[in-house]
Amino acid sequence: MGVMGHKIGILTPFLWTTPSGVNRQVEALVERLTARGHRVTVIAPSADRLAVGEAQRRVQAVLNGERPTVFLPDEPYPRFFFAGATYAVRESRSLKLIAAPADLIANIDVLLEAEDLDVLHLNEPFVPGLGWTALRHAGCPLVATFHANPERMAPFWATRPQLRRLFDSLDAAVASSRATRDTAALTFPGAYRVIPPGVDLQRFRAGDGREPGPLRVLFAGVESRRKGLGVLLRALRYLDDRAAELTLDVCGADRQERRYARLVPPVFAGRVRFLGRVADAAMPDLYRRADVFCAPSLGPETAGVALLEAMACGAAVVASRLPGYDEVVYDGADGLLVPPRRPRELAAALRRLLDDPALAGRLAHEGLRTVRRYDWERVAGEIEGVYEQVAGRRRQPLPRRRRQQRELFADFHIHTHHSKDCVMAVAEILERAREVGLDVVAITDHDSAAGGLEAREIADRYGVRVIVGEEVKTSEGEVIGLFLERTILGGMTFAETIAAIREQGAIVYVPHPFDRLHRIPSPQVLRANVADVDVLEVFNSRLAFPGFNELAERFAQRYRIPAAAGSDSHVLPGIGTALCGIDDFSGPRDFVAALAESRIVRRPKSLIYLQSLKFIQTTIGGPSRGTGQEDSPA
Repeated sequence: MGVMGHKIGILTPFLWTTPSGVNRQVEALVERLTARGHRVTVIAPSADRLAVGEAQRRVQAVLNGERPTVFLPDEPYPRFFFAGATYAVRESRSLKLIAAPADLIANIDVLLEAEDLDVLHLNEPFVPGLGWTALRHAGCPLVATFHANPERMAPFWATRPQLRRLFDSLDAAVASSRATRDTAALTFPGAYRVIPPGVDLQRFRAGDGREPGPLRVLFAGVESRRKGLGVLLRALRYLDDRAAELTLDVCGADRQERRYARLVPPVFAGRVRFLGRVADAAMPDLYRRADVFCAPSLGPETAGVALLEAMACGAAVVASRLPGYDEVVYDGADGLLVPPRRPRELAAALRRLLDDPALAGRLAHEGLRTVRRYDWERVAGEIEGVYEQVAGRRRQPLPRRRRQQRELFADFHIHTHHSKDCVMAVAEILERAREVGLDVVAITDHDSAAGGLEAREIADRYGVRVIVGEEVKTSEGEVIGLFLERTILGGMTFAETIAAIREQGAIVYVPHPFDRLHRIPSPQVLRANVADVDVLEVFNSRLAFPGFNELAERFAQRYRIPAAAGSDSHVLPGIGTALCGIDDFSGPRDFVAALAESRIVRRPKSLIYLQSLKFIQTTIGGPSRGTGQEDSPA
């Protein structure tokens, strides 16, 4: 990490103006990352019209060419970009989705294009709207955190297979708990790192000890039935004989008393207080006044930040035995777990604490030890470690070269009759290259360098420079070696093939990396070997879907890999339909540096025509000579 730290974007899909658990976690993380020297920009929707208007003015200035970036260099960090508001859309009776209007998504696209981020951290990446857009358009490595248990979202995700491809583009996936990880992995299998939520142990800290009097129980949760307030109030019926020894404070939403007051047993009248919505600033004192924090949720739940905050303030915890909660509370050690939806068993747990006052003290004491694991300084350090790992895949920009007066035009992906699916003769290829104005060609036959070696021997006759290459079919996808001297055997792993290319001092060139109609390396294999990829083919004129080229271009930008173009020609009219304008170069390493400042020229022909011609020539034995002349790319 440099002196200034990393330039990090942190995106949340939830309105910044509305309190939420995810946004509180983002806010705390931003504070600590900024203190550690990182340059953090928060990207979020907002209902604050003034803040949104300011973001829109900045975007318009970039689009009008008045400024190159959304934020000026001397603006302090952390920075906040509020792109617009969101709205709710009902997907089903049980599921509402957050949607984002087109102008909000467009604003974020401009921000991501203009700001040269080192890492973009997406929170709840598959909440519809912002996360999807950022995954498609971010030009830097990506980290995503799944916070909430995604059980309710799984049916929605299952009907959108494109989300799987977006998940594959992540450099790191983080889950807030093992339960969240396991549920998300049912739809998006892959490697997750579990990093729990953080707790501010300076703000949430224990008080001076328990005051004499009745056992004080606290419930804090939204008014949703899922939080189990109804179960807790029904449990009080089994404690009628102990009513004088127990009080209950309920907070979290203003409508709780209207919905649940009728469930309070008469004997507890005046002993159950509905406090409504309590400001975040007041919650630590409320936790400290409680002897017991009760969370009888019905499920599913996340890692239970409220449980951790109560523990940090010295309260004993009684909670439902649910995935997520059982990762925070160890039953009988630092809290008590009871089956959900069982008022009688919840009452029995509370009765244990009434019968044994010292038990609550022991649980609270162990809870204070447990919660140290969730100290924000420790959690921020783990997240920072993820950033370091993924940002390290992004190479430093190559030094600028002095541009030369004459530009060379090159096609870096051409096949000859040495490939089984091509009948073009080497001499015909070189003659055609001269006709269309090419200065350099790379001959890249399947599993053979023979075509390139043959072409190099006769290249001087045509005034065309030849790079000897080979498109090697590995066990995990295709990869090209350029500047080879001998054939590399196919069938090895992707990494083994790269090592074999390196042994010859050659260049690793990955062709059509996202064309699913070819045999390509998986995103995981590609990222695992990204440090050893010298060049990425971002335009291949034979691809059936332009989006495959766009994905390659974004990937090259994401990791600062020099980009190239190749026609992947198997017939003469295809030669030069994709090419690079490049400075002269003296060898493999100089070639990569020259490519970093090259330009791509797209001159595609009809794919149907080229494929039909290839089919005729390879199956019927038609002529390989194309018809018609091409204009020089110069």
